[in-house]
Order: sequence, then C-alpha cells, then structure tokens
Amino acid sequence: MENITYIIAIVSISALLFGFLIGKIFSSANLKGQTRLLEEELQKSADSLQRIIKDQSRQLSALQNENSDISRMIILFPDMAEDITASINIDDLSTTIVKIARQLFEAEDIAFFITEGENLLLKTYSGFSKETASSIMKVKIGEGRIGWAAEKKIILTDEDFRNESILIKEQLHKGKHENINIDICAPLLYRGRLYGLIAIGKLSKDVKNTRKFLMMISHLSAATMENIQLISEIQHQADVDGLTKLYNITYFHKHLQIEIDKASRFNRNLTIFMFDIDNFKLYNDLNGHPAGDIVLSTIGKFVKENLRLIDVPARYGGEEFVIMFPETGSELGMQITERMRKQIENLNISFPQNKPWERLTISGGIATYPIDGKDSKGLIKAADVALYNSKKSGKNRVISYEQSFAPLD
Repeated sequence: MENITYIIAIVSISALLFGFLIGKIFSSANLKGQTRLLEEELQKSADSLQRIIKDQSRQLSALQNENSDISRMIILFPDMAEDITASINIDDLSTTIVKIARQLFEAEDIAFFITEGENLLLKTYSGFSKETASSIMKVKIGEGRIGWAAEKKIILTDEDFRNESILIKEQLHKGKHENINIDICAPLLYRGRLYGLIAIGKLSKDVKNTRKFLMMISHLSAATMENIQLISEIQHQADVDGLTKLYNITYFHKHLQIEIDKASRFNRNLTIFMFDIDNFKLYNDLNGHPAGDIVLSTIGKFVKENLRLIDVPARYGGEEFVIMFPETGSELGMQITERMRKQIENLNISFPQNKPWERLTISGGIATYPIDGKDSKGLIKAADVALYNSKKSGKNRVISYEQSFAPLD
C-alpha cells in the first residue's frame, strides 16, 4: 500500500511538472493561426500522457504480489516514469531509456532506434560490440528480428521469433542479422504511429515480467516522443518567418551573439551580409502585395538552398534580409555574397507587366567581426552602413563596411 501511495504521488508530481513545462513554452512564444492548432494537439497529448501514467500505476498495483522481481520493478518504475516524461529532446530520451532498461531488466545489450521513413536508425546503445552496433545503424523495417517487430507493431520475444514459420525464421537471420541475438523487441507506438523501437539482448530476468514492464516503458516513451516533436514544431514556427521560411530577426539576434562569443573564444572571423531588393516598394505599389510576396518567397527559397549548414539566414524585415557566415573573413565573405548577387539577378521569375526592372537585383553590405564590430549591435550597424552606401552608389552591388569609406563611383 505504501508503494501505491508513492506511485500516485509521483504521478501527480510528473503531471504538474509536465504541465509547467508546456505552459512555459506557450507563454514564451507568440503563437497564432496554425501554431494554435499545434498547441491544442500538444495539450491533448499531455492529457493523454497523464492518463497513461495513471493507467500504468493501476497495472503496477495489480502486479505487485507476483514475485520479488515485480516488487523491485514497482519500486523503481515511478522515478523512471518521471525521468522519461522529463526528457526535453530525443537524444535525452534515448539515453534515459537505455539507462532505465539496463537498470530495470539487468540486460547486457540494449538499443534504442528512431523511425525515419522505411527505416529504423540506431540512436543510442549499450553493451553491443562496435561491430554489431555498426551493422544495425540502419535497419529496414521488416528486416531481421528488429525490423520484423517494427513491421508487426507488437512486442516480440525470442520465443515468439522461434515460433514463426520456417520461411520467416530464415528471413530473420539473413545477412547482417545472422549473428545478432535479440531476446525482446518493443516497438514505440502511439496513436498507431511507429516512433521507434527498443531492442534488448542477453536478458538476465524473466522475459514474461520484462515484457509487461517493457510494454509500459515503450508506450510512455512513444507518447513522450510525440510531445517532444510537437514542442519542437511549435518552437520552430516561433523562430521562422512564415512567408520566406527563413529565421526571424529575434532568432537571428540571439544566435549572432552566440556565434560572436564563439568566434572570440577561438579567435575566428565571422561575417554578416545584409541586403534588400532594389525598387521593391515600387514593384509592390504597381502589382500589389501578393506579387511582392512571390518575390520574397522566391528569394527565401534561393537563400536556403545556397548556404552551408552552419550559416544562419533571416528575414530582417520587409524586403530586407540578413545572413550570418560563421568562420568567414571579409575577403571570402565578399566572394560568397557577390556570387549570390549574380545568381539572384539570373533567377527565373515570371514578372507581371508592371515591373520596375527586367531582372531582379539586390544591394548589399557586409561587415566582419572583429574588425568592423565587436558585438552583435556594432556588427549589424556596420553592415547596415555598408548596405546604405551600396544603394547610394548605384544599387545592384555588394560592398564591405571598409569600402564604405572609399570615394563613391
């Protein structure tokens, strides 16, 4: 009775903590329109997650008198459930699950997979040799014991695998899966969707009891994964401009300072490029905002497709854009941005008849840390000065902050 009281107390605390986390995220983001639907969906998931924990507590109560292993699992489970639901990202969750499985089931080999398309990707593992882990880094759904359990969407034990037909058993041990011994596989299912899978080998505990508790853990893990993904999607929408799909200026300012701090620590350069579309206001006046939005979204798409993963592009406001190039000096920055200017000029855009230009052109300015600015505010101001001078000197060009002080053409 004491254990049950403890479980109920932990469930209540977990629910309150999860509710506080969601509330904090919602209060920090300006969520409208489509994001509001995600908020409602996330709240439904949160309510469902709380019901799952309460339902599992009732199941634990029914199992309490089976044997000492069950009693031990009952004692450990509430803290473990709290650890699972407290995970804030998939990396954190996968590490937690592997640790829990090792402690709860006293197994030597444990692997946590996430679903990507028609495959399972190994996220975290413990116990398996590097050679074995390498062979299961990517498992096709339906392939081997791991992939078969994912395809069937049910927990399968070694006994279940051995009771399959001869034809299926031959398929399960072909190729790279031939020497991989898995005692039990638990798909991570929530609302019919496969989020991943937990595979366990070299069990030292009764597989019957392991199955019962692994079912609880896998269900709770899948529900937590859905919540993590919903929170991530909401946060992403809060950081991204809806029209251009580039980051918004709030996100850019935050990460610019982070990258400047990093550049200072490692004595590296960093360049930012600020540009806007020439004569865009006139184009909007002649053709209307829908036509202008097409141009803006086209620029956004081009920028996203022509940058490195470490670069950070953002819509600064209106027709103005800004891009951060970490680990990039002024000379290289000029080469990159001048190439982008020429590529934008050659973009194939179908313009209406009322147009102020035959080709789309931009004017831009670059500034480099630390020579043009020592902090984010100073660097943005320097890039803005360079942009102003590029327009003043004839448009359709890129100049550096240093060139801003040279005689104009």
